[in-house]
Amino acid sequence: MRGLAERLARGPCLRLDGGLGTMLMARGLPPGAPPELWNAGRTADVTAVHRAYVEAGSEAVQTNSFGGHPARLLRHGLAERCEELNDAAVSAARAAGPAFVIGDLGPTGEYLPPVGQGDLERWRLGFERQARALAAAGADGLHVETLSDLREARVALAAARSAAPGLPVMVSLTVERRPRGFFTVMGDPAVKALRALHEAGAAACGLNCSITSGDMAVVAAQALAQLPGVRLVFQPNAGQPEQGPEGLRYAQSPEEFARDLAPLAAAGAAALGGCCGTDPRFVAALARALGAP
Repeated sequence: MRGLAERLARGPCLRLDGGLGTMLMARGLPPGAPPELWNAGRTADVTAVHRAYVEAGSEAVQTNSFGGHPARLLRHGLAERCEELNDAAVSAARAAGPAFVIGDLGPTGEYLPPVGQGDLERWRLGFERQARALAAAGADGLHVETLSDLREARVALAAARSAAPGLPVMVSLTVERRPRGFFTVMGDPAVKALRALHEAGAAACGLNCSITSGDMAVVAAQALAQLPGVRLVFQPNAGQPEQGPEGLRYAQSPEEFARDLAPLAAAGAAALGGCCGTDPRFVAALARALGAP
C-alpha cells in the first residue's frame, strides 16, 4: 500500500471522514465532556463511529484526539494521560479498518497576548508531546486542524514535524467570510496563510470548519487557482447550525454538500471531507459524487 504522503501527492482526491463529536454525543457523550476519555473507557463506541465512516467511503479517518493537546486536557485534569489517550485514539481508529489513520491535533484553545495568556513555547512543547504519542502509536500521518491563528499553526507544524520525522503533517485553518474575503478570526488572509504553511513544510494545507460547503467552494476555488502545485484539503460544515428544540442542528442535505465539493476534486484538491454537522451520509454522498466504487 502506498504511504499517505504519496497518496496525497499522486491522487486521486483522498476521501476523509466527517464530524466526530456529534456522533459520539449521539452515543451518550455528555456535552462538554472530553471525547478523548472515551478512547480508553468506551473504545468500542469510538471504533464504531470510525467504522461507519469507513463503510460510507472514507479512505482515511482522523483520530478522536482533537482535544489531546496537554493544554486542553489540563482543563479536565487529564494532562498526565496525554500519551495514553492519544495512543488509544490511534488504536481505536485502526480497529475500524481504514486505509489510513491520521492523527488529529486541534488548537490549544488559547490566544496569545493581548487577547489571551497563551505562550508559544508552552504550545510547542505540548504539540510535540501529542504528535510524538500519535506517531509512536502508528498513525500514518498527522493533521493539525481548526486553527484560527497562523502563528499557532506555524508552531504546531514545526513541532509536529520535529516530533514525528518522516510522517506527513497536514495543517488546516478555520476562516470566516468577510466583505473583503476569507480571513481567520485573527485576521490572516486565507490564501496567503495557506501559502505560508506550504512554504513551512506542510505536506498538505487547507481549510475546515466554520463555513458552509458553498462558501468553502468559493474560497477553495481561489486557493486552487492561486496555489498551483500545492496539495490542498477542504472540510466544511454541513451548513449553518440552527437552534431547534433538541439543540443545534444542521439543515444541509448530504447531496447539496457533495454537489458543492465534488468539483473541487476535478480542480485538483488533494483531500476532501466534512466537519461539524456532517456524518457518514455526507461521506457516502461525496463518495458517489466522486465516482468511488
